[in-house]
This record gives sequence, structure tokens and C-alpha cells, in this order.
Amino acid sequence: MTRLMGAAFLSGVAVLMAGPADARAAARRVPQSYGTIQAAVDAAHRGDTIEVAPGRYCGATLDRAVHLVGHGQPVIVGCADGPALSGGERIGFFLPGTAGDNPASGSSIEGFVFDGRGLSQTDLEPLALGVLARFADRVQVSRNTFLGTIQAVTNTAGDAWVIAGNRIVDLTLFDCTGALCEGGDGIVLGIARDGLATAGGPGDPANRPERNVVIDNRISGAIPDGFDTFSMAGIFVLAGDGTLIARNEVSVPDNPGADASGDGILVTNSCCGEAPIVPGARNTAVLANDGRGSQFAVVVEGSGGANTGGLVLVGNAGTVQVEGTVVARDGGRRLTRFDRGLRHLVF
Repeated sequence: MTRLMGAAFLSGVAVLMAGPADARAAARRVPQSYGTIQAAVDAAHRGDTIEVAPGRYCGATLDRAVHLVGHGQPVIVGCADGPALSGGERIGFFLPGTAGDNPASGSSIEGFVFDGRGLSQTDLEPLALGVLARFADRVQVSRNTFLGTIQAVTNTAGDAWVIAGNRIVDLTLFDCTGALCEGGDGIVLGIARDGLATAGGPGDPANRPERNVVIDNRISGAIPDGFDTFSMAGIFVLAGDGTLIARNEVSVPDNPGADASGDGILVTNSCCGEAPIVPGARNTAVLANDGRGSQFAVVVEGSGGANTGGLVLVGNAGTVQVEGTVVARDGGRRLTRFDRGLRHLVF
């Protein structure tokens, strides 16, 4: 039954990714017709395709549903006039939303390179985040490459995403030695928190990421020497519902010179020094992932079933830990640290 359920999920993903385009949509070309991606977005109608030729470009804020297609791996770089967080961290593509609504729902992003190489506390010019969205539904992020970001793809409270076939290389973090203390997570599916959340609280479906698919991605990162504030994770699920994580290869190895741990896939209801979220993650399927290059392939946190309701774990290579207990082990992995630490994420 479990294997059949997984196959059905994967078949549905294939249909979604191969869905037909809107025949009425226009194609807008950068830089042939528009000098910047933002200019093309601003001129676009809902459902238009923006085709981007090879080159280096600033990021953009999406306030409508568009299909961004990169040809020949155009590179998205951090720019002073591009989207950014209040702390100065630059974003590639930003899909802002509020109160459970986002006009960019239905967008897709394919074929880009997001350049965060050289990012540090003292150099915020490179990209810190590749794709950041709040309350956006039905978004597809596929076949992109992310270099050196602190978070590559972040979906806060969005439903029915497909994150597929991406490469995340040299995942990094801000190590808390300066003003910034955050990141270290490749793909984030997180609940809306603090001022972002709607009045319904953590149980309101509008605040929770639901029915999202993360499949066939390759993620690698390294824990900095001496770092001990929080763990790094290739794929991070915070109080999500109906999440499918399948066939990903994640390498976040143990660093003997650091007390932080490397988690390939982390499923939890705890973050950022706050009280555990109730309800926690539910109906999570983690299938056929390769986490042998990580200290822990899969970690499901909590106690008393906080994040194990409807949990399916099948065919994952590497060390798997559920509620503090190792339930599967890949020989030779050094198991010394089970405390994930105080996490700091961008939502």
C-alpha cells in the first residue's frame, strides 16, 4: 500500500510538470524586448511566459503569475535595486503575499543559475536567497542551480508546489558572529509565523504549507568549523501537511570541528527558540532519498507523535532518526550529536 501511494504521488507530479501552457499567454523576451526581468514582469499579463537569454541579470519581485524560463542558464545576481530583506540579504525572485493570498500563485521558475558565491557577514552583495515566497500556491521551481545561498528555495505557507530537478551547491549560512544568524537550509517548507500569520493561528490551513512535492533535487553543503548554534539541513519541513519528499540526494556531512549536525531531511514542529507548533507536521512521505553523504539522512523531531502522524519512511539510504531514536543506520556513520540546536530561518 505504501509503495502504491508513492507511485501515485509521483505520477501526479509528472502530469503537473507536463501540463499544457495557456494558449492565450504571450511570450516576453529579455533582453531582446525588455532590458530587465523586472521590466518584463511589470509588463506581463497573468500567465505570460518570460524567456530570458544567457547573461547576468538582477532578480525581480513577482506580483502576478508568470512563467520564467531561462535559456542557456542565465545567471541571477544580487543587485542594490533588486528584492532584499530588511537586513540587506538579497533575493533572486521574491513572491510576496499576505493574509493567505498571493497574486503570483501559479508561477513557475525554470532554467536559471542563482549566484550566491562569496556571500558572508561582511559581503551581502551576492544572493542570500534564491526563491522566497509567502502564501503562494501552485508554484513550480525546476531545473535551476543555486550556488552558495543560505536558503535556495523557501515556501512559506504555500500549497501544491513542485520543487524538482534543482541543484543546490555549497549551501551556507550566516554563522552568528555578526549581525546575521540564519540560513543553512536548502529547501524550506515552513508555516507562517509571527506577523506573517493570519488570525487563525498554526492550525489554520492558510498558515500551513500543504500538499507540496520535493523530488529529484541534489543538495550539498558544509558546516563551518566551530559552528554550534543550529544544524544545517538540505530539506527542512516545519509543520507542513501532506508533504512528499522523494528521490533527492542530500549531502550535509558531519564536521568533526563543529558541534552542529548535518541533516539531509529534517521534519519538525520546532524552530527559532519558540514553543513547539501544534499541530506539527502531518502525513509526510519520505521515499527513496539518498542521504548517505549527510550525518543524518532523515531526522523527524518531536515526541509523543508530534510529527509522526501519517508518516511514511520507505527506502531512504543513510541514518534515519525518529523522535531521538535511530531507526535505520548506514554503517560507518559517526553518531554523536542528536540536539538540532536553535534554528534561525528566513520566512
